Amino acid sequence: MTIRMLIVDDEPIICQGLRHTLPWETIGVEVVGEAYDGWEALQFVSRESVDLVLTDIHMDGMDGLELAKKLKEWMPHIRIIIISGYDDFEYARRALRLGIEDYLLKPVNIDELLTMVKRIDLEIVKEAEQGHKHEHERRLMWLTQLIQGEGIVQKETEFPTFTSTDVRSFRFIASQLEDYAGWVDHSSEELRHSVRSEWEKAITTALKGIDQEVISFFHHPNLLLSLCIGSREVDSRDLAAALSDAQGLMSEFPRVHYGISPVYSSLDQVYPSYMQAVSVLQLSVLSDFNTVQFYEQEQTLRKCLLPFAPFELEKQLVHVLFYGNFEELDDIIRGMMQEFREKGYLLKEILQAIKELSIILQRKLHSNGIDLSQHTDFFNTYEIDLQVHNSTRAMETLLRRELRALSSIIHSSLEGKHHWITERVKKFIESRHTTDLKASEVAAWLKITPNYFSIIFKQNFGKGFAEYLNEVRIDHAKASLVSTEERVFEIAENVGYREYKYFCSIFKAYTGITPTQYRKLAQTTSDSMGQLV
Repeated sequence: MTIRMLIVDDEPIICQGLRHTLPWETIGVEVVGEAYDGWEALQFVSRESVDLVLTDIHMDGMDGLELAKKLKEWMPHIRIIIISGYDDFEYARRALRLGIEDYLLKPVNIDELLTMVKRIDLEIVKEAEQGHKHEHERRLMWLTQLIQGEGIVQKETEFPTFTSTDVRSFRFIASQLEDYAGWVDHSSEELRHSVRSEWEKAITTALKGIDQEVISFFHHPNLLLSLCIGSREVDSRDLAAALSDAQGLMSEFPRVHYGISPVYSSLDQVYPSYMQAVSVLQLSVLSDFNTVQFYEQEQTLRKCLLPFAPFELEKQLVHVLFYGNFEELDDIIRGMMQEFREKGYLLKEILQAIKELSIILQRKLHSNGIDLSQHTDFFNTYEIDLQVHNSTRAMETLLRRELRALSSIIHSSLEGKHHWITERVKKFIESRHTTDLKASEVAAWLKITPNYFSIIFKQNFGKGFAEYLNEVRIDHAKASLVSTEERVFEIAENVGYREYKYFCSIFKAYTGITPTQYRKLAQTTSDSMGQLV
């Protein structure tokens, strides 16, 4: 910060000497003018911005003391250094009574003068920083209350003021991280806090580079609101480039999307502009390419929305939920989301469409005898936070979870109606147990989902598929050990085991002894029975 100083003395040669012989620039001071009496000095400070006045106390016309008094009354922010002679002690004492503590005695010691000006310089800078900080906090409090109060601010909150020379434009920027729900699941609270801090800092730094003062606050952990106060009007391309630079400062973080309001000149437009920025932000987060969207583009980006037709989709889903598998279900869900994107649906519109579909689907299931009394309709019961679930990917995940829950309820509800499959499964396993048989193969043969098959199998057989298949194979192996002369490894292969050691391990787990021990025991028992006969 450069301090602007005015030199006042009724002797021009002294003014010139003080102005041009001292190294003011080395201590951050710019001499902006000279005045040769108090009246001329007052006229100058009324026209120009001045931080410090260096004045002689004894001058013709309005002297330095009267000048100091006027400045204290009219412009108390201006600091004053008075130069007085030894004979002007009474003047100096009167200056002290005015609150002017900075004065020098003639002849002026140059080092002493520079030291005093440098000290005052530092004090002015510190006061300016504190004043700026206070003003920033005041503006932030006003902005926060305005947004959180939906356009209403508490009466006691001061309305921020801006001088016309400082501000040419206002603009609102809303930003959020891409696919926040997915990122949150794999990040710690400490990391999320660090990212928010760096995110706000990066945007402030980038916009400061194009002469924009920024007042920001997090309205939500994934919604940063920034009021930009421009000292000059900024072209949209320059603004987009600056925000791209901000992303470069956050290369380790998820991508940031931006919604930007039009430029406006009145603070009365802050709340409507916030709504505009948030509105167009939703277009940005749905875009795979353009992360910066301006409100002026919204009408061209938004396509003519065709009405959502859930009834056709409901027929497909009911069929898949009853007779299909999860792969088919996922294909339908992905197709839905692709259609939403192509039609230009916003997240809130996608959510509304899913809510309608959920209600229609549950009515259809109920009419088919499915008991949904234990099911909680996730989309119509809970508040879905679209700042967290801020992508079609997140909405797809939620919908998949909901439909899979319904699928499980359907299959559980129908379990008691499908005991007839038990005998079919037994015969199928009996005929294929010597092959590398998988549960999914049996499910496919039955034309049901693997998950559904697993549930029904365990309920009807009291055990899992793998355990039952091992029992069938071991029973056949036991029979072969007793009734044939085949070697053990041959029997293992004949009943479906390709690894001899694994077969022996499974056999012992089920019988408590090895295959060889079992054969010997069976032969011993047979011989004993023969002797008794």
